[in-house]
Amino acid sequence: MKVVASDFDNTLYVKDKNSLQYNINSVKKFIDKGNDFIIITGRSYSNIKKVLNELDIPYTYLVCQDGANIFNKEDICIKSNKLDIRKSNQIEKYLQLKNLPYTFESALNDNDNINNAVKITVTVKNLEEALKITEEIKLIENIYAYVSTKHINIIDNYVNKSSALKYLVDNKFIDNNITVLGDDINDYEMLQKYDGRIMKKHHKVLDTLNKKEINSVSEYLDEF
Repeated sequence: MKVVASDFDNTLYVKDKNSLQYNINSVKKFIDKGNDFIIITGRSYSNIKKVLNELDIPYTYLVCQDGANIFNKEDICIKSNKLDIRKSNQIEKYLQLKNLPYTFESALNDNDNINNAVKITVTVKNLEEALKITEEIKLIENIYAYVSTKHINIIDNYVNKSSALKYLVDNKFIDNNITVLGDDINDYEMLQKYDGRIMKKHHKVLDTLNKKEINSVSEYLDEF
């Protein structure tokens, strides 16, 4: 049995409709042959689930919010890592002081309260502002924060995609024979720990890992 964990946006889920369909077909064949396919994303469960249902994309496990929540194929949440409430309070004070819009995401809701939060998503105006604010937040609390296209993403410091995969391995959900596929900064930890491939178009920080490049998820899965 082979285990493949793939990032979603710009890795499995791409803009070109033909390439996307090739990826979906390859995932289905891969799972049908008895292998495990894990979708591992920064998106929330409710956000990504709509897309997965619309496109009929299967998975063995679904890891959301950069590792904060893990769901099985029956969509039962088997692991959830809440943000430390003290850290959440400190970060919220800072965001309110800066007058920045933010939301608390829980395991199942994109807009929840501070007590249920597994992730804080901050909306920013531009990249320069986002990078500056991210560094300031890291000085306030020991957390994991990174900048995506439109947001600052904040989860607890012990949570990332690699830690989610380790949980699945340690608890015998999957074998340790894992290959990971990704393209962005939040894929760094899992690409560092496990055998992996990076998309040809990827964040420059991944170059330091010296991983082989692939054109598509289907290209890699079809090797099997």
